[in-house]
Amino acid sequence: MVKLMKLFKTINKKAMSLNNLFLSFMTGGLLFLLSASHLPAQTLNDTIDIYTEHYPPHNMMIDGKLQGFSVEILAAMLKQMHSKQSLEDVKLTNWSRAYTIAQKKTNAMVFSTTRTTSRESLFKWVGPIKNTTVGVIAPKSNHIVINKPADFNQYKIGAVLKDVGETLLLEQGVDKKHIHNVEGKNAINLSFKKMQKNRIDMFSYDIGVAFANAKLEGFDISQYEVVYTLKESGLYYAFNKNTHDSIIKQWQNALDTIKENGTYDQILKKY
Repeated sequence: MVKLMKLFKTINKKAMSLNNLFLSFMTGGLLFLLSASHLPAQTLNDTIDIYTEHYPPHNMMIDGKLQGFSVEILAAMLKQMHSKQSLEDVKLTNWSRAYTIAQKKTNAMVFSTTRTTSRESLFKWVGPIKNTTVGVIAPKSNHIVINKPADFNQYKIGAVLKDVGETLLLEQGVDKKHIHNVEGKNAINLSFKKMQKNRIDMFSYDIGVAFANAKLEGFDISQYEVVYTLKESGLYYAFNKNTHDSIIKQWQNALDTIKENGTYDQILKKY
């Protein structure tokens, strides 16, 4: 009888140990799941869908290779973050499509994007990449004088669909019926051709980019002038607004780091 009682006690102790082990396992698993649910998307899957356009000298495709100041900065940031992504993951398309995808698709990003008041709440921002000036360009032979935004309403103004040039005109009260949209990868080239043929009177865009691209396409940029400055701002990497804040912080820290360690300045000297 005594031996039987001892046997029951031994079995009971082992059962309690197994029960405690099971509870510990379940508790640990639950805590892991709870903590994982709070991890940012990039911790679980660090892929960002990256989109850009032909926007020299910041982002452009030359001889089948993606190049430009913003592109090189992006590459340096990816390296700084030890990311598994590379420039091969960047998708080049027209601006309107890239801009729309970045607004609608979680963990999507578009660059180089000018930060404006009306765009502020549409994205989460990493930057600035570089300062920029957006203005309106016209042929000198047209002798156009713009003193205030209302003066635009007597002209035909070319602007890339959903581009900052269009956005700023609308923000400043220019009637949309006077804005003539152009789309596609060759939108800048097409706009200069339209000015040559008097189909539009002027073109609203990033001034530096417009002139750089026109020069590459063989236009005599000495025949054009800036008739009005719309805004001095900065170029940014614009992320979908549902992107986790910790991802934005990680990217911003990477940009800040390459600015501090001299990498940014080394790239800037090339442009």
